[in-house]
Amino acid sequence: MNFVDVIVKLGNETNHVYKANLPLEIGRMDHGEELLRTQNVGNGNFRLAVAPIDMIGVSRRSLRIEDNGEGGLRLVNIHSTNSFQISDENLSVGPGQSFSVPGNVTVQLPQQLILSFTLKSMKAPVEFDRTMRTLDAVESSMTLGNQDARLGQLKNEASDKNPAAVAVSLVRQALTVVQKAAGSNEFFEAAVRAVANMIELDRAYVILFEKEHWTVRSMFSFESDSSINFTDSKTVEPLPSGSTRLLDNVLQTKKTVIYEPDSYLQTAGSSMISLDRAVAAPMFDKRGDVIGVVYGDRRVVDERSNEPIGELEAALLEVMASAVASGLARQHEESLRASLTQFFSPAVTDRLEKNENLLLGRDAEVTVLFCDIRGFSAVSKRVGPARTIEWINDVMTELSQCVIETDGVLVDYIGDELMAMWGAPAQQPDHALRACRTASLMLEQIEPLRQKWSDITSDQFGFGIGINTGVAQVGNTGSKVKFKYGPLGNTVNVASRVQGMTKAFGVRVLLTSSTLSEVEKCQGAASEIVLQTRHLADVKPLGINEVVTLFELNPDANPNWQQMRLSYERALDCYHKSDLAGAAKELASLVYKNADDTPSVLLLGRVVDALTHKKTIVDPVFVFEHK
Repeated sequence: MNFVDVIVKLGNETNHVYKANLPLEIGRMDHGEELLRTQNVGNGNFRLAVAPIDMIGVSRRSLRIEDNGEGGLRLVNIHSTNSFQISDENLSVGPGQSFSVPGNVTVQLPQQLILSFTLKSMKAPVEFDRTMRTLDAVESSMTLGNQDARLGQLKNEASDKNPAAVAVSLVRQALTVVQKAAGSNEFFEAAVRAVANMIELDRAYVILFEKEHWTVRSMFSFESDSSINFTDSKTVEPLPSGSTRLLDNVLQTKKTVIYEPDSYLQTAGSSMISLDRAVAAPMFDKRGDVIGVVYGDRRVVDERSNEPIGELEAALLEVMASAVASGLARQHEESLRASLTQFFSPAVTDRLEKNENLLLGRDAEVTVLFCDIRGFSAVSKRVGPARTIEWINDVMTELSQCVIETDGVLVDYIGDELMAMWGAPAQQPDHALRACRTASLMLEQIEPLRQKWSDITSDQFGFGIGINTGVAQVGNTGSKVKFKYGPLGNTVNVASRVQGMTKAFGVRVLLTSSTLSEVEKCQGAASEIVLQTRHLADVKPLGINEVVTLFELNPDANPNWQQMRLSYERALDCYHKSDLAGAAKELASLVYKNADDTPSVLLLGRVVDALTHKKTIVDPVFVFEHK
């Protein structure tokens, strides 16, 4: 079997990971993972987190290392957009590409993260040590045949069954319940069947206590050798005859209660007369409240067993009750996680599972992003509804992955527009930077999506993205019928208007001064991410009672763009000072060299209009009269 030794270098720090299994996925740490510890992710695959969770420049799924079967390694780029560098070969491996190398290779990921991999081989296993035994071998030496054990066999001194074998079988019957899918019919059926068989009961029940009422969830009858589940709320199975006082006693004492006719009847009251023998063990939630019982009864005249229900049977029933309660808790957690993952990344979901109070309504400083798909109407008119839905689903999936990649909240899909948020429900001091990073990731998806859907997309396909930061009311903005976590307030309205202005200014990403200010605060701690922006305009959006300063974000900025930015901002400064001649002089050269730069053309038009009307003082604010 082959492994790899991994050396992880970040700055002046070097760490070693020895004998990491192959195939091995490499990426940024997810919440709940351990840094630099190999974990088995199933189906013979392994994963190693090599970067801390806040190192967002490194993707969660960056590359995979495989044994190429020829004494070397195969490196596969599993990220949809990012590339990584093979230092030894001075080679860039793009999305979906793979490259085979000898047994040693060094790879460079973003943020100066350097990884070195060395292929190692493990010798063939030695002959099995016969002084050791597996549990299967122990069990085979004291087999019960095909029969499941019953507790009576352990108590009966005259039994011909090996006591150790009986104990092993009892434990394994309990394990079958734990291993079933929580909350499924199979889970409850296994529980009641195992209880009836192990303790030799005529009937066994799982009875839940919900909304101050006892409700039968599942029951097994030894006589008919069959179990029944009750999941339809319209079908209510009556409680076992005479059990009410027993169940209420469990609820009051929070302890397992045994009923024996000779000893318990006088204290239980006349409602117990119809019972023979019975026992009920409580199930608890994480707060220690009773949420139900595992219950069983036994007829005194039954030929299978006329023994009283003793403390050993009750203790075994408590084990089964604990297993069922754990299964129900797991079902609740899985249901909660399934609903949360519709909106939140795995990292945020993990934090919410530990503290559901984070979902309560409150004021929070957040950054809100709106992303609109350009060219949607043209595509939908040309290809029809079926193809349009297929296309929009794929586009929205890629955009959503960008939000999840930076631990944002997927707030909503509004037609051909996506809304996302950072900063809540869990605090994220760098929420503005995360939103801008997401915008950059979204822009990286344009060309791959255009190529993938080349038969229907046009040159106009792209995204318009607006970002704003401020205080918003966050919480469940949906209803009791449909949950939707998100923000409300002026911060959201401004972000939406800013997205709409990307069309007017002919740019892809606009962010407000409040967002840029927050980004600049945290860029000292994340200096590897440099935002290229230019001051575009001061605007007054429709329906917003404030002037908003806009900046264009250009992740692909080159030296020519930087020169254009400087020239544009000089012209804008002249215009704000009512120096129309200076602005016109700067813009004339700028537009001549960059005729396709819409903001420069728009500003030149405003300057010409002011000169034409012989204005000596101009209003620098661009007032929008539409969305």
